[in-house]
Amino acid sequence: MKIYKLTAILLLISALIGCSGNDEFKTAFIEGSFSVADSIDSSRDFSGIGLTIVKRDSSNADADTLFHQVTDSTGKFRGEARFKDRRQYSALISRNERNLARFGLILADRDTIKIRGELPNLENSIEVESREHNAMEVFQRINRGFQRVAAFAQAGRLTGDSLNTELNKWSNLYWEVYQNHEGTLASQMAASESVRLLQGWNDEAMMSKIRSVQDKDELVSLGATYGKSYLAGEKGLDYTLQYLDTLQNNSNSQDSEMRVTMERIKLLYDSARVEQAKQLLLQFEQSYPENRNAQSWAEAISYDLNYLSPGDTIPSFSFEVNGNTFSRDSLMGTPYILEITTLANRLYQDQYDRTVAIHSLYKNFGLQVITIPLDNSQVTVDAFFEARGIKPWPVAPAQAFERQELLELFNVRVIPTRFLIDRQGRIIRKYVGREYTDVIQGIQTIIKQDNSPS
Repeated sequence: MKIYKLTAILLLISALIGCSGNDEFKTAFIEGSFSVADSIDSSRDFSGIGLTIVKRDSSNADADTLFHQVTDSTGKFRGEARFKDRRQYSALISRNERNLARFGLILADRDTIKIRGELPNLENSIEVESREHNAMEVFQRINRGFQRVAAFAQAGRLTGDSLNTELNKWSNLYWEVYQNHEGTLASQMAASESVRLLQGWNDEAMMSKIRSVQDKDELVSLGATYGKSYLAGEKGLDYTLQYLDTLQNNSNSQDSEMRVTMERIKLLYDSARVEQAKQLLLQFEQSYPENRNAQSWAEAISYDLNYLSPGDTIPSFSFEVNGNTFSRDSLMGTPYILEITTLANRLYQDQYDRTVAIHSLYKNFGLQVITIPLDNSQVTVDAFFEARGIKPWPVAPAQAFERQELLELFNVRVIPTRFLIDRQGRIIRKYVGREYTDVIQGIQTIIKQDNSPS
């Protein structure tokens, strides 16, 4: 089995374990062998080849060594890695103080990992076997297949019933990966993808899958995110809060309890129950004082609760395009989606066709879209829209805003970030990343406002 690349799955895995705060050490047994091609060294002495696994919390932080072993003369090594979180870590192969290869390695408690490779062509010769790795290879294979289908859909070659059939098929394929490799990181990722593919068009099937696993601690987050979003629109706030109570009771770890509480705060925030959200946030901060991820998240949503809540006036902004000024003041009387992103962002590109469709469908109700790109080059901005043959709404010039000031003003931590604004310049809701799927409900809120008696 060829080793998968670190960058290919790092973001997906970090989304699953990003809130972890477990202080107990876990162990994984690692063994293997490295050899050297005769063309490089015919001595058959394979000693001195080191495998090091490190953990680095940020680019500025020092790396912690979780595992380090050096081969004997036969090229063999073995040992135990000690770590706190099940996740992918960076592994380095070196010899004579030279780094020869870097790759990603999943460490899970009590897993056995076997590694083999031959110098100098490590990139192509490394083989990794473990329960986690083998499951991840299956997930990656399914994922590559779905990406090809997604490209067809993006190009408009799959629509209507054909598209729905494909989405249902691939959702089931991802679900099989979950069932066949339950308990691995790959199974969690597969379950999440299976549910995500059903969101918005087959919510009944989505909820059926969610309910079938909502008593499993590692998958409680599916109900707390996708399930919460659907039920809030269909059943209302009180019903959804009760549903989150159920999930909280199903949680068997601090991480899953924390995730459910976070989603409860977000639900209250999105529902304009700002004071309730603030009270719960205070309790949340007091419950996880040593958890850096929890405190960072609390800091971010605290800003939103105080300055960017539903009903608050959107912060002031202004830019010019072809002599026309677009600003908070000039857009008074116009409902609009304000989006802040880099145009190269993959998620933004995946969502772009949806934005075009929403704009086309609701422009008769006066809906506008305003894009503020974070790209540094105007060439990049122009190329994005030229490749799509149309620039259907106002787009700010590159560097029209000081980037850091803009990110702080609108509390942008994830891109794309969007705001839905009503005719009075008030925030209906902030949408971060994939939360954009809920925007139709927000637009309907504006239409109801327009149709209600004054």
